[in-house]
Amino acid sequence: MKILIERIGGVLRHPLSISLAFLGLLQALHYFDTRWRFVPFLAVVTLAIAAFFFLLSRRPSFSLWAAGTMVLLIAAMSEVKFRLKGFSLHVFDFAFTGLDRSALSFLVGSYFHVLIAGVAALVAAIVFLVVAFRSDRRSGRSFGVRAGLLLVMAVGVVVLYPDKKDEPDYVHYISGYDASSFFVSIGDLEFPLGRIVLADRLENVEAKGSLRDDISCGAAGNPDLFVVLSESQTSPTYFPQVNVPQWMSASFQSQDGHVHPLQVETFGGGTWVTNFSVMTGLSGADFGWQSPYVTQILEGRVKTSLPSLLARCGYRTVAVMPMQASFVNEGPFLRSIGFQEIVDFDVMKPQSHFVRDSFYFDAVERIVREHRETDRRPLFIAMQTLFPHGPYDMSLVSKDTLPEKPFAADAEANEYLRRVALAKQDLQDFRRKRQQAPGPNGTVVLDFGDHQAVATKDYLLADAPAGNVFADLGSLAYKTYYSVYAYGRDIDMRPFAKPLDVGFLSASLIEAAGLPTSPTFEALARLRDACDGRYHTCADRTLVDQHLRQRQDAGLLDLD
Repeated sequence: MKILIERIGGVLRHPLSISLAFLGLLQALHYFDTRWRFVPFLAVVTLAIAAFFFLLSRRPSFSLWAAGTMVLLIAAMSEVKFRLKGFSLHVFDFAFTGLDRSALSFLVGSYFHVLIAGVAALVAAIVFLVVAFRSDRRSGRSFGVRAGLLLVMAVGVVVLYPDKKDEPDYVHYISGYDASSFFVSIGDLEFPLGRIVLADRLENVEAKGSLRDDISCGAAGNPDLFVVLSESQTSPTYFPQVNVPQWMSASFQSQDGHVHPLQVETFGGGTWVTNFSVMTGLSGADFGWQSPYVTQILEGRVKTSLPSLLARCGYRTVAVMPMQASFVNEGPFLRSIGFQEIVDFDVMKPQSHFVRDSFYFDAVERIVREHRETDRRPLFIAMQTLFPHGPYDMSLVSKDTLPEKPFAADAEANEYLRRVALAKQDLQDFRRKRQQAPGPNGTVVLDFGDHQAVATKDYLLADAPAGNVFADLGSLAYKTYYSVYAYGRDIDMRPFAKPLDVGFLSASLIEAAGLPTSPTFEALARLRDACDGRYHTCADRTLVDQHLRQRQDAGLLDLD
């Protein structure tokens, strides 16, 4: 064994081996990061890590192999996260997601094969590095020389740090720059922990007007309201490569016969970010790199929202979520913005996370029946579905349940679309029940897609124009839909005449359905019209900043 280790060590120490490995590393970093301009920065990061290991171990070749292995493992982790959640690895993930037991439980249960592959890669890396360590020879370089080398490399990292002045800080993390994202994110630590980056943007903004914490509950007889988050769904008509039944395409239409586009701010994951925007009338992208963490950092800080408005006007407000309430802190956040009750995974007790959406609609039906027998208040239920969620390498839809011909040539895309088909059937069943029993003052049903699925990513990229489709929040990658139906109640579809950014959806719904309103939501409707439906990317961005500053000055948005 000793002889074998010595021979391996000779290979690992040879300059040719190290040179070839370094060239291979550069190619791998370009693959993970997609842009050559970040490769010099990553190369120096790797050398700085190697210098740190060299300072501690005095083993030069081991230090180089360890640094390269570490950088590749981080890039691979970031790639997996981006493919699953649409947001590359950030240093704060280890504090937020890494300590979230419900999130870890879901990821392990849903992506166990990814976990096994990751553990296998980590074990292999450890074995390799142990051999590299034992086979290397200690250098005679003094501590001062080794420390000086680390200092030189650290200066190089600072000098080559990618300049982000010309792009919003969130762009790096939604663009798939997976090799550099973690290291770039270390620069975000300059903000004090808990500091909300939007506060800096608004610091010198003049409000030009004010908002009051008033509400207008309207005439007696507010309708019941059901808002359905349709997991991972967008209109299949956006992808010419798929062939779905006509009824399925039509199921995305509103009662006016049109499919209404909705522009969200996350791809492939981050459901809670879209839900946050719908409920609060805020843009997740306005919070920059903190967008994936809004449910953690803004708990108790948003004083005006759709559920709080309805609760103040006498509604019973209920959130139904297929995850545990502690998942990404969404349950506590939803309570902080006005939901009186949270019905989560632990309350409903499904057999797994992969039950049909009918399970959750049945839970809502039980709430509706009980409520109408015992409570005269109007009812607001915001529910989330889950069945179309990934992974898509296992079949949840049998041929007996859905015997149609394949919807797509790709197996995972086909599985995803078959799940969507059943989800739309379950939603249509729910709508029929609302139509049959609209309640004493009628019912309004809104459903919306939270983000697109990774299953159709290849179709998206095949038709994408030149450039990074994920760096543009106005691209097809962020295009979903919403639909609106009213039963026993009139609804004005004019507020939905143009495509909407997700932050305007609740204000438009309030206006269209004649729901209770407030100065904040009336201002949002005016902002929608002035910005032509765009929120974060409004052509006159000062209008958005002034609105947000008005909220802040009125104590309706706490960013301090």
